[in-house]
Amino acid sequence: MTQIQETPTVILPPVLSVTGVGKSFGGLHAVNDVGFEVGPGEVVGLIGPNGAGKTTMFNLVCGQLKPDRGSVLFDSVDVTALAPSAAKRRGIMRSYQDGGIFGKLTAAENVMVPMLARGLKPRQADELARKALGRLGLAPVVNDLAERLSGGQRKLIDFARCAVSEASLVLLDEPTNGVHPSIATTMAEVIRERQRNGVACVIISHDLPWIFSLCSRVVVMVAGEKMTEGLPEVVGADPRVHAAYL
Repeated sequence: MTQIQETPTVILPPVLSVTGVGKSFGGLHAVNDVGFEVGPGEVVGLIGPNGAGKTTMFNLVCGQLKPDRGSVLFDSVDVTALAPSAAKRRGIMRSYQDGGIFGKLTAAENVMVPMLARGLKPRQADELARKALGRLGLAPVVNDLAERLSGGQRKLIDFARCAVSEASLVLLDEPTNGVHPSIATTMAEVIRERQRNGVACVIISHDLPWIFSLCSRVVVMVAGEKMTEGLPEVVGADPRVHAAYL
């Protein structure tokens, strides 16, 4: 009798591993002993009330701030002390709460930046940028200077820039803030498409229904510390989480 051998399960290492990270400003513990992991292609929510330390955590992961303690590993490499521009961090892309883009560039030119940086020809980058912006309802403003656009439009440009990057880890900071619900639905579709291509994503959002429907796991921060993490339905039913938002 021929024996059928089972294919062993391959467990891939996390694309992001944050361990015991802390950051203080004077006597304020903005982030205090926080740790979590994100697997390849996983979409994780990072939620909590204002002042919880969520954006500070993004700054620590990206190297824009150096932690006082703890470590950040990206693709199993310790990047804790590396600058944002370091080669080992180039697989990380992030958006900003205020849509951190170049005001003197057009919407299309802003989205082209990461594509040109990786060597795409200008014509190809321009075509992909216009396609990404059109999908988000920005076709009428692709040639407008970013500084003349609304806050919501600038956030969508920032999101489109992340969507066309070749990053293996994308950090999105309040991506749907000021965005029409129908466009937020499209943004979720884009994130899922990237997920199917193996791109991991961590999302900060106060839009809990949106983030709970999108993420496989949610991390909750309160006053600089990790309160809990788990499945969206479990976190959403936790009375401590409800109390934190009151």
